[in-house]
Amino acid sequence: EKGGKGDVTLKMNWTYELSDGRIGVLKFMGAVEFAKGTWCGLELSKASKGKHNGTVEGTKYFSVDTKGQGVMVKASKIKKRVPSKKGKSVKQAKVKKGAVATGKADWSQKGKKKAKSE
Repeated sequence: EKGGKGDVTLKMNWTYELSDGRIGVLKFMGAVEFAKGTWCGLELSKASKGKHNGTVEGTKYFSVDTKGQGVMVKASKIKKRVPSKKGKSVKQAKVKKGAVATGKADWSQKGKKKAKSE
C-alpha cells in the first residue's frame, strides 16, 4: 500500500520518522474500529511522547514495552524511514563478538535467488 505523498515503503518493525519529528517503530498497519482508512500504530522512542499502549477504545492493536509510548497515525503522517538505532526504546543489548544480528537483515531477498548446487 502506498503511503502519503512520499510513497514511503511501510514494513512492520521498521523505524520511521513522523511528519512532526517523532520517531517510532511500526507495530501495526490496517483497518481500525475508531476511524476509516488505513492506520499505522507505532511504538515511539523514549525521546517522543505517545498517547497509549497500543490499545485504543478497548481494542488492542499492538503492544509496547513502555506504557504511553504507543501512537496511531494515518499512513500519510509517516515521513521517512530512519536507521533503527534512532527508534530503540530500550537500552542496546551488548552484542557478543562474532554474533550475527538476529536475522533481521534480509540478505537473501535482494535480486534473483541463486540456487546452491553443491
